[in-house]
Amino acid sequence: MNKNSPAASDVLSPLRSEIDKIDSDLIKLIQKRAKAAIELGKLKKKHSLPIMDLAREKQVIGQLTEAVKPGDGLTLDAMSALFTEIIKACRAAQAPTKVAFLGPAGTFSHAAALEQFGKLALFIPCDDLPHVFEAAGKGEADFAVVPFENTTEGIVGQTLDLMTNTDLRVQVMMNLKVNLSLMSRHGDLSRIKTISSHPQALAQCRGWLALNLPGVELLPTVSSAVGANLAVNDDAVAVIGHPQLATVYNLLVMSDDLQDLQHNQTCFFIMSRDDSPPTGKDRTLAWFAAPHNSGSLYKCLQPLASSGVNLTRLHSRPNSESPWEYLFFLELEGHFTEEKVIAALKALGEQTDRLRVLGSYEAPAGERDLKAPIAPASLSPNL
Repeated sequence: MNKNSPAASDVLSPLRSEIDKIDSDLIKLIQKRAKAAIELGKLKKKHSLPIMDLAREKQVIGQLTEAVKPGDGLTLDAMSALFTEIIKACRAAQAPTKVAFLGPAGTFSHAAALEQFGKLALFIPCDDLPHVFEAAGKGEADFAVVPFENTTEGIVGQTLDLMTNTDLRVQVMMNLKVNLSLMSRHGDLSRIKTISSHPQALAQCRGWLALNLPGVELLPTVSSAVGANLAVNDDAVAVIGHPQLATVYNLLVMSDDLQDLQHNQTCFFIMSRDDSPPTGKDRTLAWFAAPHNSGSLYKCLQPLASSGVNLTRLHSRPNSESPWEYLFFLELEGHFTEEKVIAALKALGEQTDRLRVLGSYEAPAGERDLKAPIAPASLSPNL
């Protein structure tokens, strides 16, 4: 039977009509939900409450587990993805969400912002990290998306430095898989003579490049976006970067997942002027200055062990205000409003020159079972 024949149309027509009716009902229900969300946004504004309520959003998604049954139609993962986009759209309807990130468009920071806020947010690309913090701090943006740590390259020192002089609060921690793609204007590997990108991206794909494009010139650029601009204007140039570059610069993806280390991830913080409420699966980030004498770090961290609070991260950073002295950034299990965490931080504060809590956030699912890299009780008293 010809798929375009009248008989085929007659067979499909009843189900198509049913789908059309369901679509119409869905549109009405989604619009009804959006109107309710808009009214909710007005109440939040009236009572000075933040628009983004991650705990509530996760509760809505969590309810799908009971509502979606195997074999009903869409899988739980598919339904979760669908509802996540509906929630993001309704959040955007409450108020335009302005998001500052380290630009330009197509960077990994941009990809992290898109994943967290959806395509309907108003994105503000910034030339450098100080301007990202400044935009959110001055109210030009509602949120700042900042890179914190990469699983292969380590901590982002500039982010730590900026955190010591900001009133912004950490609301969200998210991990973004480093997925590197090869893109060009035409998609023909045989025509590529030069590959351009940020030096780190080129280095992370060294194995794939040696195997698949030996002898091709590697051209380092200040960002993958600069490399994409070169590819747009030259058929002999390809760029390595996040696949989002293909959308932004109208390029074709020639090969995906080029990175030599498949488990490479970057941790981002979403920061704003508001605190996030407890979720029961939280971490708290703080920094302190330890006195410059023998055993000071041991004395600072020992109260954490005594309080029974697990230490999940510890980073040191040179103190720019005092040569050869250091600031320490630590992450604890629990929300800063919990009694156990309050007691631990109070005890820590009594041993330090300066202590500042940067906020609490729900730990990403893949990190909730992490153990402390350094157990405070095992530290040498001489540290």
